[in-house]
Amino acid sequence: MGLPVTVYRWDDAGAPQMSKGVRPSELINVLKKCLVDGYGSKSGAGWSVPFEDEATQQVVFRNSTLLGSGGFVKFWPKSAGDALQATIFFQSATLLSSLKQSWESTSNRGWRCATGNSALAYKWVIIATAASFYLFTHGDSPVDKTPFNTSIMLSFFVGDIHSVIPNDFNRFITYSYPSNTDAIDSTTPDWSYGIGYISNGTPVAKMHQTDGTDNPKQMVISLSSDTFQTTRITALPSDGLAMLFTPARIQASSINPSSNSSTFLDSTGQNMCNSNLHPAFRGYLPGMLQSSFTGYCDSLLPLIRTVNGVAFYHLPINHVGAGNLWISTGDWYE
Repeated sequence: MGLPVTVYRWDDAGAPQMSKGVRPSELINVLKKCLVDGYGSKSGAGWSVPFEDEATQQVVFRNSTLLGSGGFVKFWPKSAGDALQATIFFQSATLLSSLKQSWESTSNRGWRCATGNSALAYKWVIIATAASFYLFTHGDSPVDKTPFNTSIMLSFFVGDIHSVIPNDFNRFITYSYPSNTDAIDSTTPDWSYGIGYISNGTPVAKMHQTDGTDNPKQMVISLSSDTFQTTRITALPSDGLAMLFTPARIQASSINPSSNSSTFLDSTGQNMCNSNLHPAFRGYLPGMLQSSFTGYCDSLLPLIRTVNGVAFYHLPINHVGAGNLWISTGDWYE
């Protein structure tokens, strides 16, 4: 049985708002209202806030321990001052016991992610369950339509993947391109940072073993086709077009079923292609699907297409080309 999805938007009655450029405190407030507290007629998604320091804009969220893995994610600004267009870090772990816990001593931690924003973005959409959520933003013209033509736009995924292993202990991740290093503390996010710059083979997370053993491997996204992010295509699907939707698979960045190199092995020496401890093919990003049709350049946001009674939100593109990635509002984890 899957988890129900709730869509939260900046234009809902009673929704919290962001300024153009987004302050860290505004992002945290939006996340708290959507994930925990609710607003207007909408309830929160079922997450909690175990630790927070409002004065320094630091917060830890935890997904549901009943419907999710109970994983943790911390958000904090790179610099003090709660400034517009601030760089914001976020990082996951299976267990955080305090707000200021040392990351170096934290086992089963993910890569540190960073996100920023242009001076134009302030309209937000969060699509969430009790186990995970996507956030993406847009603004007024010229960033009211896809693609964003390399404008910096806040977007990311946090939560449980749809793992092939039931009760996978390490299924909680954070993802905002490029998710392949902790060495981002001195960088300033550019237009490529976010989930709007996904292509086949994009680094998605550092994941550990399904039993909770700390044994990091780099994982990437595997898509069924190109995303055509540098190809401008304004076409829209013809009436009645039957579109195939395929999931965004998460797999090891390096796969060699015949190798005995440690790169391809779990902690017992088993090749990842024959392992339930560290499966080479770990699962899927929940709710994210790639359509067989590609296009939509110059389409106004949010772009929604209904297929078989289910609404799909188009994932806005950070680059200059077309798009074919969607977030489903039907149940996830089915």
